[in-house]
Amino acid sequence: MSDSWKPVTYVQLINLMSHNESQLEESFRPFWNAIRLPAAELWQQHPWGNEGCGFWVLATAGRHCIYYNDLTEGFSVGQFERWGHIINYQKSKAGLQHAIDSLLQQEPLTESA
Repeated sequence: MSDSWKPVTYVQLINLMSHNESQLEESFRPFWNAIRLPAAELWQQHPWGNEGCGFWVLATAGRHCIYYNDLTEGFSVGQFERWGHIINYQKSKAGLQHAIDSLLQQEPLTESA
């Protein structure tokens, strides 16, 4: 990791979110509005998230989450077993719409009974 790297701030994240949300195709908006968290949450992911105290999670669906990876400056889809802890790391420079589309491709989105 570069010596000049700094984790994204909450204000920077909100600006990134606003920009990416304005770029969403209309067909993605209802799903995004349904899964989006009221406020972004900083979740742990070891070992990649250690230096920046975790990654900002923006939405959850089933046991999947969409988070902003400030190491690669992109939106990623992760999995979690426990709220607040991402169990896998995804290196991505994708925009929000691509992350939502990737989440829609995941099987299953909800737990089975």
